[in-house]
Amino acid sequence: MKIKLVFIATALASTLVLGSVPAQAAAIDMKIGTIHPLTGGNADYGIGLTSAAEWAAESVTKAMKSARVAGSCKITASEDDQATPALAVEAATKLVKSNKVNAIVGPLTSGSTLGAAQSVTVPNNIVMIATAASSPTITKFADKDLLFRTYPSDAFQGKVIVAAVQKAYGKGVTLSIGARNDAFGTALANVVTNEWVKGGGDIGRKVLWNPENATFDSEAKLLTEGSPDVWVIVDFPDTFAKVGPALVRTGKWDPKKTFFTEAMNNEAVIQTIGVSVMAGARGTAAKSIGISADKWKADRKAAKPNTKETFVDASAYDATVLLCLAAIHGKSTKSSALIKSLRAVSGSQGGTVIPWTKLTDAVKAAAAGKKITYQGAWTTAKFDAAGDSSGALFKVFSIDTAGKITSNDADDVRF
Repeated sequence: MKIKLVFIATALASTLVLGSVPAQAAAIDMKIGTIHPLTGGNADYGIGLTSAAEWAAESVTKAMKSARVAGSCKITASEDDQATPALAVEAATKLVKSNKVNAIVGPLTSGSTLGAAQSVTVPNNIVMIATAASSPTITKFADKDLLFRTYPSDAFQGKVIVAAVQKAYGKGVTLSIGARNDAFGTALANVVTNEWVKGGGDIGRKVLWNPENATFDSEAKLLTEGSPDVWVIVDFPDTFAKVGPALVRTGKWDPKKTFFTEAMNNEAVIQTIGVSVMAGARGTAAKSIGISADKWKADRKAAKPNTKETFVDASAYDATVLLCLAAIHGKSTKSSALIKSLRAVSGSQGGTVIPWTKLTDAVKAAAAGKKITYQGAWTTAKFDAAGDSSGALFKVFSIDTAGKITSNDADDVRF
């Protein structure tokens, strides 16, 4: 009798224990591809972003094992678009058709993002999270809700640039704008123009240039005509390495009266362009609104010691983690499930705040189908209806005579 009772009690206990553990779901094997410039003038940014995405996938897979969630999240291929829309289309086509990825992280630039989305990812129903594409055009792009981004729109940055110029020179001075003629340059130039005029200022010249030009002396001459009080330049390093010397040759341009965008927020870039060209210039750039950003940099450095870091790397880390968590949450790698779950894990629908430092907890919560607010190293995305990341923080930086970048947190602008 005692033996029978012991057997029944043991069986009951086992049933209770097993009943408290969810049945093991089918493994989720998430395959992600990346598109960034790995060669060319923006390679430092692209390599840093790609490395961060790889580390994110490795970190989530490790967290899945700790959380006893079957499957993995992997970067299965990384493509080089050289920050060129045509190459981005080729890269996206390869990732979707040949590598059969479930989603894409990147591209870096707005032109590449719009090109890849229009020609490849949207027609093929593939989710893509751009890592540094900032054009306001992306917000209104007809993407069937497949295009997201972790970097803030230039609708914010245009206001920050104008505010910084007004603080330095007042509202009534004449401003001239030079910009690359692409999705990034023209859109931001238009925002700056509208904001400047709205504030009571005058626009001297607005000069757009073809980034593929061999020389830029005629554009430099136009941009310096009329002796404006201040300039705003919207360009990438590889192009401005030719535009800058052309401006110097006019004898009328002064870098100390010039504001740039985030592309120049890199000391290696400044050295490449030339400190003599850039010294004294100022600019604006997005900053992390995530948490423990310094810890993230230290941990990433330990994990990927040979990668040069840039200010925006964590954007790719968060984009990758969010895609992985979305697949786990939706128990599927299908785009229809990823779209819904990206908002469920990014905080759009509320839920417990879980930082990037506790990925195992995030994986457990996602696997249980809970709504969470993943708080990344770069952003707490809270993707809105357009797929944009909610909120933004910008710094105003200066370039000293040695080519070093400095900034003051007191000058930061938050949205």
